Amino acid sequence: MKNDNRNELKPKGKPAPDQTTSPEQERVTEKLSISVPTQPLQRPTGVLAYAGQRVRLLLRDGSVVVGFLQRRLWNYIHLLNVEERGRDFTLTADWCDVEIATIVRVYPATAKVEQVLRS
Repeated sequence: MKNDNRNELKPKGKPAPDQTTSPEQERVTEKLSISVPTQPLQRPTGVLAYAGQRVRLLLRDGSVVVGFLQRRLWNYIHLLNVEERGRDFTLTADWCDVEIATIVRVYPATAKVEQVLRS
């Protein structure tokens, strides 16, 4: 037959009273709780600070997107009146969504870009 130990695992009678902590232990736990710094709230991305403004986005593939940053949709940001410039193309559209992970830098749309001549 099987040896059934279920009866041994159940507490019999009243449960044991809570163990009391000494004042020294209370001071240690209090010091630990005070010394642990709280983590700051993480913002999803710094791009949303420019919501409602016209921005210039530098993407990881080297192309530049200029548009009016409207809002965030999941992992994308929604731009209006868009102009995208790549190595060999220029695209204009009423709107587009750009994946946040593809953005390298954000500039104001008034940023000036100059061609540097190499000699």
